[in-house]
Amino acid sequence: MRILGAGHIPYATGGLGGLTMFERPSLAINSTETFLMGNVGGGLKWYAPNYRWGVRGDYRFTYVWSNRDAPAFFGTDDRYGHRVYGGVILNLTR
Repeated sequence: MRILGAGHIPYATGGLGGLTMFERPSLAINSTETFLMGNVGGGLKWYAPNYRWGVRGDYRFTYVWSNRDAPAFFGTDDRYGHRVYGGVILNLTR
């Protein structure tokens, strides 16, 4: 699949799930709570001309929705974060 030229492959990603915070009485968290969370992002993969190896860069925006009944330590406000990372890709099937 060649979209931007030899070996460049853009991609998008997203997801929806849950974040569970377990009971920790020492932190005043007296019950186990699960919060709805989601993420969106994308990145770019680049492969060497032989497609045996490559590199990738990725960005994700993560969001955790608040809950009025949550402990004060975490969960009474919406939380979000940004993640940027890279990696090396090895294609062992070619």
